[in-house]
Amino acid sequence: MEFQTILREHLERYPRMQIADCVKLAYQNALGPRHLSSDRPQFLQNLLEEWGNIPAAGAPDQPEPIGNGMSRFHLTGTDNLSAATLLLTNLVSLTARRCRGTAQKLEENLAVLETLELPGAADWLAEYRRRGCPPVRHSQVFREIYRPHYRLVRTEYAGFFQALLQIAGLAQRGEPAVVAVDGRCGSGKTGFAKLAQRLFPCNVIHMDDFYIPPKKRPENWTETPGGNMDLKRLLREVLIPAGTGDPIYYRPYDCRSGAPGDPVFLPACPLTIVEGSYALHPLLAPHYHLRVFFTCSQEEQRRRLERREGEHFAAYESRWIPMEEQYIQKCHPEAGSACVVDTTALFS
Repeated sequence: MEFQTILREHLERYPRMQIADCVKLAYQNALGPRHLSSDRPQFLQNLLEEWGNIPAAGAPDQPEPIGNGMSRFHLTGTDNLSAATLLLTNLVSLTARRCRGTAQKLEENLAVLETLELPGAADWLAEYRRRGCPPVRHSQVFREIYRPHYRLVRTEYAGFFQALLQIAGLAQRGEPAVVAVDGRCGSGKTGFAKLAQRLFPCNVIHMDDFYIPPKKRPENWTETPGGNMDLKRLLREVLIPAGTGDPIYYRPYDCRSGAPGDPVFLPACPLTIVEGSYALHPLLAPHYHLRVFFTCSQEEQRRRLERREGEHFAAYESRWIPMEEQYIQKCHPEAGSACVVDTTALFS
């Protein structure tokens, strides 16, 4: 989204924005939170103090996109302040590392601001450039009227936050816990699991590793939810040992040979995440400590899969998507999930 559009939306939402607030938005859009991640202990302490003074509220405010794949994540009251603070600090740090902003982009954004008819804007911008375009604080007016309490993170991280926080709560216990991440193909399940693996010590198991070889599938497998999956083997080799804190030993399916591949040994770990379609099949669902379901709109799913699969998209359209939808309609995996994450707007 162009910065000019972002700026217009914010001016409508916050009509008392001053030139300093506009420049702050321009800076964040261009450079992200890089300046906030250099002193991690101080950042963590500041966040803990600020968040601890925010009273509990109803539904948390929605993340506020600012362009360039980032959003302002607004702080709201939480029952697990220590876990939430550490999680958000880590997400800000990851955002800073992934940000590809440039000084040129900031200058382009400042040029947009020059078109504003705000009192003193020209002189303010001239002085700002003279000082080398440093980070900016919100104006006193903005702070008094709108009381901003937020941190800048990638938009998908903001959308994932509540699910990640529940996983953090399980990780804190130190007892064996198994998490299911199910949902529609193209909705972000694998990316979420990879992010969780960066944030928490855990084993990640992919449902794709438990396909039944084509020659061994039952005749009516396309009509049965999860008919192409060896769910009993997954239960026996992964869910039961993971739930008791034992090592995991299994042979992942090799799509090239159409048979189980080389054995994989995973040492015992307090947290195990099973991601992929059919993870919440009724045979498996009782063995999880947390269930997360991912979804997105049909149009967005098609756009992502066409880009990801290329010439193989036709198989998804004719077989895999209809099979998933049949499973969702019959088994309702989202109904028993603690978190339902709609990623339609998270990766635009």
